[in-house]
Amino acid sequence: MPMYEQPRPESIEDFAARQKGDPGNNGEGMHEKARNGRAKRMKPFSGLISSKAFIDQMKPPEFTIKDLLMRAASYTLCGPTGAGKTLVAILMAIKVARGEWFHGKKCRKGKVAFFAAENPENVRYQYFSICADLDIDPRAQDIEWHKNPFDIAGSLEQTRAALLKIRNLEFVVFDSLQALFPGDDENSNMQMLDFACCFRDLIADHPNRPATLILAHPVKHASKDNLLPRGGGALLNELDGNLTVWADGGMANLHWQGKLRGIPFDPMKFELVVIKPEGLENADGDQMAMTIAKPLTEGREAEIHQQQNREEIATLEALVATPSISMRALAATVGVSRRRMEKIMETLTKRKWIRTYIDHIGLTREGERALRKGQK
Repeated sequence: MPMYEQPRPESIEDFAARQKGDPGNNGEGMHEKARNGRAKRMKPFSGLISSKAFIDQMKPPEFTIKDLLMRAASYTLCGPTGAGKTLVAILMAIKVARGEWFHGKKCRKGKVAFFAAENPENVRYQYFSICADLDIDPRAQDIEWHKNPFDIAGSLEQTRAALLKIRNLEFVVFDSLQALFPGDDENSNMQMLDFACCFRDLIADHPNRPATLILAHPVKHASKDNLLPRGGGALLNELDGNLTVWADGGMANLHWQGKLRGIPFDPMKFELVVIKPEGLENADGDQMAMTIAKPLTEGREAEIHQQQNREEIATLEALVATPSISMRALAATVGVSRRRMEKIMETLTKRKWIRTYIDHIGLTREGERALRKGQK
């Protein structure tokens, strides 16, 4: 018979450590630090004031990126893997560091702190590539970096001190919420609330009032209309807004969802472009290809849609000519990569233009009508 190891009974020492909030016990250390941080933000009762005095204290909002990111505010930037959220965040960081325009919105010039915790090596390649496309020196930008994940809750004082040394700090980016999360359940409202308080505490006393952007993964199997960070409503309640990125057909939309303290804005569109920047090579000396995000103009968007329509009609024509064609041969016939063809087939299936059978792929009536219309 198989032998099973009995769980070790909890010792008095274990119990005492857990009660004290030891960081190794169910995230209690983080809870304790966050509770202390929340307590520090509490102020004594200051008495009631008149409406006149209340309104006289009103100050106009200031923006790190005009009409997008308010100073001293904290936002999440949520999107699935591959949607381009890190690319968008890097472009924001560069534009703030240079005091330039981000997709038609003026940036307040100042230093940037970028915490590349999730995949620092890839962030390095992406940053290098975007700088190459902008024809600027990546070594000369006013961005300070931290690579690899670390315990924010256990390093609040050290991290806050490091940020305070950057006197003209304007923008702080954390990549990502999940990579830095020290708890044991990222779907726990309480643990995520405590963690969100850590981000608030890092910049609460900074005299330059920088904006904070926290990159985040959405809930599992998230759709375009459900791009909320893991952690539930408690996380959003603590922060000032949730920006979103969703990619489709080589284009990415930057928008917001769930909550936004500030000015609502229309979706900002980007093109995801593959480039081979000079100076970016692998160990064999081959030039590397990297994807970057570029603001998308209306004219360029129209060109992309026309190209997509041509590819879709060509795919339908190929399926009519050879219903049993393989994916590899179909991609070669249309003149696209296999990955691109898989996306086209996914789109055609969602539109119910095609139907897959055991030995072939056929057009539905809707697909036949679309083909006739596209051939005119």
